[in-house]
Amino acid sequence: MKPLRTLAVFLSLVAFTCHASAQTTLTTYYVIPPSNGCDGIWAFGPYSSLWNSCSGPYMWLFDPVGCVDSGLGQPVPLNVVGDTVIMDLCSQPCDFLFYADTGLCAVCICGPLIPTKVPGTVVEGSFSIAPNPVPSSAPVLVLNTVNTGTHYVQMLDLSGRSLLVRTVNGGRSELDLSGIPPGGYLLLIRDGAGHLSTQRFQVE
Repeated sequence: MKPLRTLAVFLSLVAFTCHASAQTTLTTYYVIPPSNGCDGIWAFGPYSSLWNSCSGPYMWLFDPVGCVDSGLGQPVPLNVVGDTVIMDLCSQPCDFLFYADTGLCAVCICGPLIPTKVPGTVVEGSFSIAPNPVPSSAPVLVLNTVNTGTHYVQMLDLSGRSLLVRTVNGGRSELDLSGIPPGGYLLLIRDGAGHLSTQRFQVE
């Protein structure tokens, strides 16, 4: 069978199986839509649930091809931190399809998985950060929140590693980033009602 025809039949089988036999739907924890190439971030999981319903060997794909950074090619290597998969997002929508070698897809996420706005997030404009990028010569990130009350702040690097956790009051707060190396980072802010907002920034 010709390679392209084989691929078409293979993808058709996967799509049919996932829609018909999906048993587990993973959860999107947070998403930053891409604005320039593959600079978006998509975190979902739990990763451990992938292995509970299918008997191996396993395979997976992201649909459409190229919606996440392919890295070393196909299958796209999964960047796993703890029990969370964190991928560089290139375009929306993007589906993650997980299936067994037999063709029976026991775990799959189908449809437009990545929403423009994640349900339960803080409304846009409810907080701001400055400066962005943060100069390493004056490593202080100023956070301003519109809402009053307690806010829980967490800073992650782009691999999902937690570097800073703070509890701050609404209004103006300063985050000391001394010792943080240059690079891209993600700031997660959760208010007292549990609403989550995220913003990406740089340290130079």
